[in-house]
Amino acid sequence: MINKLLFPILLIVGVILGGVTADFLRSGDSSSGGEAHASTKSDGHGKKADKGHGKKSDNGHGKKKKKKKKKGGHGADDEGSSSQATIYLKFKRQFVVPVVRNGRIESLVLLNLNLELNRNASEGIYSLEPKLRDALMRALLGLSHRGVFTGDLTRADTYEQLQIELLKATREVAENGIENVLILDLSRQEQ
Repeated sequence: MINKLLFPILLIVGVILGGVTADFLRSGDSSSGGEAHASTKSDGHGKKADKGHGKKSDNGHGKKKKKKKKKGGHGADDEGSSSQATIYLKFKRQFVVPVVRNGRIESLVLLNLNLELNRNASEGIYSLEPKLRDALMRALLGLSHRGVFTGDLTRADTYEQLQIELLKATREVAENGIENVLILDLSRQEQ
C-alpha cells in the first residue's frame, strides 16, 4: 500500500521542486540586469540608462534634428506624383462565375479584381461599388456564355479580351475616373 502511494507523492514533490528551482534560477539570472529597471522613472529611464545618452532634453533622448524636405522626393506634395494620381478601388469579395455546358455547371471561374482610378474619380465612386460589381458580374456572365472561360485562361488574348470587356462595363456605370480593371487573381475550379 505504501509503495502505491510513494511513487505519486514523490512525483508531485519532484515537480514542485523542479518548478521552484527553475523560478529561482530564472530570477537569479535577471538580478544583475534588474537593478537598472528597478529605479526607473515615469519616463522609462533609470539612473543607469541615463549615462550612455548624449545631451538631454525633457524626454531624455536628446534633441532631434529636423530634416528638410526636398522637392519631388518621397512624401512631397508634388502634383505630378504618381502615388497621389492613382487610387485603387478594391472589391471586398471575389467574383465567382459559373461556366455552364449542356445545362450543368462544368466549372467555376474565380476572379479577384481591383479598379484603377485616376484623379478625376470623384469620392462618390466608392458609393457606386454595388453598381460596379453588378456591371462587372453581368459582363463576366456574358463572357462565360460566349465560351471565353472554356478555353485557356492563360492566353494573352483571352486576358486582354477580359480586361477590355470589364473596363467597358465599368465605364457604363461611371464614365469618368476609371483607368483600368486590374485582374489580380484568375483561376478555374473544375466541378
